[in-house]
Amino acid sequence: MVIRTQSVRWSAFLAAFVFGIVSAASAADNYPLRPPDTSSPRATLQGFIAATDDIYRRMKRVMEDYAESGRLYPTSEEGRERLAALSDAAKLFRYLDLSNVPPVLRNTVSLERIVQLKEVLDRIELPPFTDIPDQGAMAQSPAKRWRVPNTEIDIVRIETGPRTGDYLVAAETIERLPEFYERVKNLPYRPGPGEELDNAYRNLSDSGSATIYDALLSSPMGLSIIVPPRWLLRLPDWAKVRFAGATAWQWLGVAIGFVMGGLIVWLADRAGRQRRGDSEAAPGPHWRALMLPLAVIFVAGLLMPFLDTILRMGGRVRMIIEYAQTGAVILGAAWLAIIFFAVLGETIVGSERLTIPSLDNQLIRLGTRLVGVVVATAILIYGGDELGFPAYSVVAGLGVGGLAVALAAQSTVANLIGSLLLVLEKPFRVGQYVRIGTSEGTVEDVGFRSTRIRTPDNSLLSIPSSAVVNATVENLSVRTKRRQRLLIPVTNDTSHQQLEKLVAGIRQVLTNNPLVDQNSCQVRFNNFAESHMEILVIFYLLVEDSTSELTAREAALFQIMDLVKEAGVQFA
Repeated sequence: MVIRTQSVRWSAFLAAFVFGIVSAASAADNYPLRPPDTSSPRATLQGFIAATDDIYRRMKRVMEDYAESGRLYPTSEEGRERLAALSDAAKLFRYLDLSNVPPVLRNTVSLERIVQLKEVLDRIELPPFTDIPDQGAMAQSPAKRWRVPNTEIDIVRIETGPRTGDYLVAAETIERLPEFYERVKNLPYRPGPGEELDNAYRNLSDSGSATIYDALLSSPMGLSIIVPPRWLLRLPDWAKVRFAGATAWQWLGVAIGFVMGGLIVWLADRAGRQRRGDSEAAPGPHWRALMLPLAVIFVAGLLMPFLDTILRMGGRVRMIIEYAQTGAVILGAAWLAIIFFAVLGETIVGSERLTIPSLDNQLIRLGTRLVGVVVATAILIYGGDELGFPAYSVVAGLGVGGLAVALAAQSTVANLIGSLLLVLEKPFRVGQYVRIGTSEGTVEDVGFRSTRIRTPDNSLLSIPSSAVVNATVENLSVRTKRRQRLLIPVTNDTSHQQLEKLVAGIRQVLTNNPLVDQNSCQVRFNNFAESHMEILVIFYLLVEDSTSELTAREAALFQIMDLVKEAGVQFA
């Protein structure tokens, strides 16, 4: 009975060591930002072994303290000591070239590869560190790769990327570590911290044949947040039977998780369908349609990762689950984007606060749905990259394949995009007077293909929307003031005094006019022509439309004509 109790204690802390690697904080390092030394094969291999051996020794002390106590749970002090012992564990990833590991698997596969590499190195014969080439030896060697003697474990120099110049365990070796582990797992440990840890585990554990890596894949310690660790290791024998890469209790947990997730998705689908009822085509936004993709994201992005933390499966099974979870989250997010923007468009169109013409309604619906498709596409591209697929290369290939279709519909697509840009940017509105290139008139409609304006001679002019977008558009209706420029010609026999009097009189007339912007008035004797002299008059009228502009301009011209007559000056 004593042996069994100690077995529970030892196994619990063994699992805590394995899974504490990724969460350890640098608590005692005087230089927490100092990277590990990877300047040569010797430094890399020696640093990796020294770091893992140190963790083994320090964790063993913490385990023994807990084993001697009669508590159900470790104390907070023991937890802090464990974190302190694992202060350098986060640096272990820096010794491996993980460039070939897809981002979605970095947090799981990397941990397993570290444990597998440690298991292999603790079982094979290694040369003395003095026989491993250091930085100086590698600088003189034409080969930038070193292989552990009598193995296929390579340490190579990284030539590109942020780790350029570092010597890391080769990416090819990382991929083959599961194979290497299977070939050496039945060999005895070499003398050292690994052997001590294994001997202690074999003496105290019910499953004496298990290795540290086997404990990593089958430990029920994820449940220790709820159930005391001492109880967890007392699972019945049937629950510890392994098949298809996992134990029976883990497969049971997976089945329960899938049932829970399926139930949540089914309830969300039912709730979304009840909103529409019998009127599937009823107008207006259906926000409950978002419940189904949200449920998929919740199950795949929150529920399943929580179960992973509890179940702690590994190997190929965990890789499949990680791919499935991430793929479901990506598809759910893309699905959610499409539905959200479609519902958003319906909400804008259906708002009672807006008075929008029917064609604008169609443009809003089309625009929001197009945005949804673009967002969904971006999510899928990013997700494919996370899963390790050459997403950007696929997109480039599809772009080349669709070039012929794009060229055939170039003008139609250009006009459609032009109409959307006009709706989004709003350079003008229906009813405003604009000048587009050399054409001007009142805007009557903005369609899917063209913009129609009514010209001053009452003709209806249709301009392709792509041409409107690329042309210079002058919105004459939004001017707060309108510029006037006059050249008043007078005869050459006009005297100097008469010109000064006329200029002063015109300036005074503009100053007294309330519709004239006083900061913009310019009245000057400007030029000698062949048969006359010219007075330049520039001012701005504070009017909002063309009719008011013509009226105010006419009044100003009449006043100037009276001044010319009073000054005794003749128009040329």
